[in-house]
Amino acid sequence: MRKHWEKFIKTLDADKEIIETYYELRKIFQREGWSESDLEKPPYYPNDLMRLFQKFNQVRDQLFFEIRSYFGDEVDFGDFADYLKNKLHKIDLETPLNNGDNERRDNWDEDFE
Repeated sequence: MRKHWEKFIKTLDADKEIIETYYELRKIFQREGWSESDLEKPPYYPNDLMRLFQKFNQVRDQLFFEIRSYFGDEVDFGDFADYLKNKLHKIDLETPLNNGDNERRDNWDEDFE
């Protein structure tokens, strides 16, 4: 059975901006050619990525506190995070990243043969 705050989010489409921002983040990860393991420790931090990451966190926190103001202790951050994780996983499937096999297969001496 769906919780009241989940119905609230779904009815108002209140997580739309979070989902759109996350989708934009995934597109940047694809553009950079990153793998899922790169997300744990990114090789570098593009400016557009940092701006979107900050926006994502702000929008997520704003929605959580709004829901919390309506539903009080009925919602905790762990439940909210799990709810978002399930929704965002669909975007992960739609925007797959590299498989992580970016290792060079040559000896850097191909021009000297």
